[in-house]
Amino acid sequence: MIGIGATLFKVPTAYGQGFSPASLFSSGEAGAWYDISDLSTLFQEDGTTPAVVDGIVGKVLDKSGNGKHIVQTTDTKCPILKQDGSLYYLEFDGIDDGLQTSSNIDFTATDTMSVFAGARKENNANEVVAELSTNIGSGDTTGAFRLNAIGGDLWRYTSKGASLVNSNASNFAPPITSVLTGLSDISDDSCIIRVNGAQEGSATGDQGAGNYGNHPLNVGARNGGAGLVLDGRIYGLIVRGVSSTAAEIASTEAYMALKTGVSI
Repeated sequence: MIGIGATLFKVPTAYGQGFSPASLFSSGEAGAWYDISDLSTLFQEDGTTPAVVDGIVGKVLDKSGNGKHIVQTTDTKCPILKQDGSLYYLEFDGIDDGLQTSSNIDFTATDTMSVFAGARKENNANEVVAELSTNIGSGDTTGAFRLNAIGGDLWRYTSKGASLVNSNASNFAPPITSVLTGLSDISDDSCIIRVNGAQEGSATGDQGAGNYGNHPLNVGARNGGAGLVLDGRIYGLIVRGVSSTAAEIASTEAYMALKTGVSI
């Protein structure tokens, strides 16, 4: 069972500096790692021309070693690469920008999930940061998750076996930049959201049986920009089909804080 308390970690910023998320995939774990600060992994919509600051990004390479790159081939639906001092992020327009893996990520061997992101929301709309599936709410979709902003002051993490369960983090009114963590276990009916290194919400409703599915991963919108488009930023994203240890969670959150400019 995942049990990460709200005050378990007080991680100094330096803790994230010697850590590489590559270690999270060293045993062949399913998932993906997108590092927006690594400009060598960013390309325009043709997939071969290097991206430049203030230009469009149509492909982000997966640094996990699993080859699950996210793409967008329509230039008007591509987010924009931005720089703020030493920080880099993708800016999504809230209209039709969205990236999606060109092939599904197969999580059918696991019923546990760990999702880490650095993101910013600019308004109160229901907007996707990351979603495994084209629509987690569809009746025929099983084994999915979604990390998103929703109404008012909420960040939300949703996990679904046969039935979906929401875990909410409140008092995060936009505009706001946060380090987000979603942790879930379908068979254990655990669904946790952490924000800036602290547990903010937990749900234990019945998620049904089974493992996660073999679905596309959507970033910054649902279904490649078809809906729930983020009006905001993504600084980085890590998705890992395992129940991460306390040390792994602390290290990854500290790493993401460095990439996002958030103090935790």
